[in-house]
Amino acid sequence: MIKRLFAIFLLLLYINTVHAEKGDILEKVESSARSWLGSVDRGQYKESWESSSPLLRAKTPEAEWIKSITAIRSSRGAMNARFIATASAAKSLSGFPDGDYVILQFYTTFTEKGLIMETVTLAKTQDGMWQVSEYAIK
Repeated sequence: MIKRLFAIFLLLLYINTVHAEKGDILEKVESSARSWLGSVDRGQYKESWESSSPLLRAKTPEAEWIKSITAIRSSRGAMNARFIATASAAKSLSGFPDGDYVILQFYTTFTEKGLIMETVTLAKTQDGMWQVSEYAIK
């Protein structure tokens, strides 16, 4: 009986530790995404490109990034509010090498266009940081 209770205790301890680790990862990823989105919100498009992952920078040259993000964001007006809608993790994504990815979707309101969905894909770097590798808005 004591062995069984001890085994249950260890299992609960393990589950709590795994859950806490996942929560820490989500917190780090969300913080990185919000920081990057803040640069975009402030119109710091060059800085957003420079702080993005090498995957985004290799896929989209700086001048192209600035042109496309300016067109996407300028007609929407200022950002009013942003709420996380979904979060998912993946080891492989179409168009990217295998690795650690987290896809965050945000419900975001803007002064000119109202409610939209922003999707931010982040890749884990070799030093454990999370950087934006893709951004989409619908």
